[in-house]
Amino acid sequence: MYCPKCGHEVGEHMVICPSCGELLENRNNDTVNSFSQPNYGWQQPEGMPKIQDIPDYKVQSILLIVFSAILCCVFCLPILALPFAIIALVNSNKIEAHIVAGNYEYARKVSENTKKWCWASFGILLGSIAISIVFAIVFMNSGLYKEFMNEFMKQYEYYYYNFQ
Repeated sequence: MYCPKCGHEVGEHMVICPSCGELLENRNNDTVNSFSQPNYGWQQPEGMPKIQDIPDYKVQSILLIVFSAILCCVFCLPILALPFAIIALVNSNKIEAHIVAGNYEYARKVSENTKKWCWASFGILLGSIAISIVFAIVFMNSGLYKEFMNEFMKQYEYYYYNFQ
């Protein structure tokens, strides 16, 4: 069998031409498992970490941005977590570039830094929600809230409820 692109002789069961990299037709009508990762003779060097070993925390950063933006409409304070989540997302975008460039140790450091920014954003988000809930409970049980509601009802001539 010969490669249709370069004319190099290839074996019967080869899927890719070793000379030019052209994808060859399977002449034996064997089914090729498209889910398997074929090994073309390349082996990972000893010192190189696997890409899966260096997490990038993109999903966590994006979720923190979304939840901070949504919850700031309800409680106002979660907007304080938004800058930290944005910094985490920016850092997470740098990790893949460092891996491709071969800076594995620096990619790992940036990954750890991104993880810290994510945890800081998450802590600020939870803390601001807790503070907002406590503030709402204290405000609703205070006399100030009752005065505000009575004044509001009088202003719009709504006398069905007495909040005293």
